[in-house]
Amino acid sequence: GADWSELWFTLLRCNRCYPSEVESNKSYQKKNVENGRIKVHRKEYVSGKGKFRMRSRCYDGSDASRSPSPLPTKMAAPGYEQYQKSLLEVPWPPAEYGEASSDDLSSEWDSDVPDPSPSIPKPSGWRKLRNIVQWTPFFQTYKKQRYPWVQLAGHQGNFKAGPEPGTILKKLCPKEQLCFQFLMKDVLRPYVPEYKGHITCEDSETTYLQLQDLLGEFINPCVMDCKIGVRTYLEEELAKAKEKPKLRKDMYEKMIQIDPNAPTDEEHKLKGVTKPRYMVWRETISSTATLGFRIEGIKKSDGKSSKDFKTTKTRTQILESFKDFTEGFPHAVPKYIQRLKAIKATLEVSDFFTTHEVIGSSLLFVHDQNNANVWLIDFAKTLVLPNEMQIDHGSSWVVGNHEDGYLIGVNNLIDIFSELVSSTTNQTVPTTLVTAPQDVT
Repeated sequence: GADWSELWFTLLRCNRCYPSEVESNKSYQKKNVENGRIKVHRKEYVSGKGKFRMRSRCYDGSDASRSPSPLPTKMAAPGYEQYQKSLLEVPWPPAEYGEASSDDLSSEWDSDVPDPSPSIPKPSGWRKLRNIVQWTPFFQTYKKQRYPWVQLAGHQGNFKAGPEPGTILKKLCPKEQLCFQFLMKDVLRPYVPEYKGHITCEDSETTYLQLQDLLGEFINPCVMDCKIGVRTYLEEELAKAKEKPKLRKDMYEKMIQIDPNAPTDEEHKLKGVTKPRYMVWRETISSTATLGFRIEGIKKSDGKSSKDFKTTKTRTQILESFKDFTEGFPHAVPKYIQRLKAIKATLEVSDFFTTHEVIGSSLLFVHDQNNANVWLIDFAKTLVLPNEMQIDHGSSWVVGNHEDGYLIGVNNLIDIFSELVSSTTNQTVPTTLVTAPQDVT
């Protein structure tokens, strides 16, 4: 298929027109559950005949009602059946279409930081698509010294050069600022970028977080961003999406770009899917569902970068990607394993980790010819848990319990990197899968 970045530029169509049959079918709709299946009864007006007719349709969100899923249910991480069950609670079909918005999830596909700019009405039916993900190597200059800096999985313009060497500026998100203030007093402080306060730029009157540039001490580094957890959206996002579900043409286009067989026949007919449906599907096409993490992108030391990991989900595929990422740097993998084990041990005694639901956060892997390190980054969607709520970050997720599966991802990262060490020692890559401590594949 076409490169994913090109898809964004095909999604400029304004979604303002409703199919007449959808409008006419809004008059009456009733649903009941029979044997775990939703049966929808609709009273439809037949154009040209001046009368109504009743139609019934069963929908259960299972393989029987759509093309085969790219992920068998038995391959899912703990609690992942909740995603499938959540589809049953969404009224179908929605009565109208919706448009793309700036709060659509947190990943390389979408933004995890709200856009503070007010929307300006356009006289034309066309508008520019926001939230285009950038993966742009460029150079900052400090006192005639240049070093590469990479903007990972964020908005264009979301980062700026810091006022002094070794710092960067990231657009302020209040939730993320609160996290950094907490983390600077927590045992996790050595494993996150140092927070140096906030700055308001005079030229744009925009406020930024001033953070440590994690790449500042590396020379021509290799960089990998891995999104951690079995889900990358908050429970409140799913609940909000279910309130008044609308068909989304932009999400339908994203879906068929990856898997033309993913939508149901009716979704193909309407050329739209609901946001909850898309949210569930998106998590299952990568290793998020199977391993509790996924690769967002990789930049090599020669400047070449790739984000083509949206369907990388098996242990074998991940192992090959890690092998390619660390090839030529034999010191990197052992140091990554050591750092990941230290991170895991620290997470288990961290007050921050105990009291927060960590969603949409990443682990940043960086190495060059001499060094290798890992940090926790991106806390824009990390929230304080409700009062008296306790999670262990490794149990099955059930709607309402706020489990994020963070430790499932960390455990599998340690296991796969350890497997890579063994395969390198034996000069062969194993073809059989090895069970990870938290992996239920």
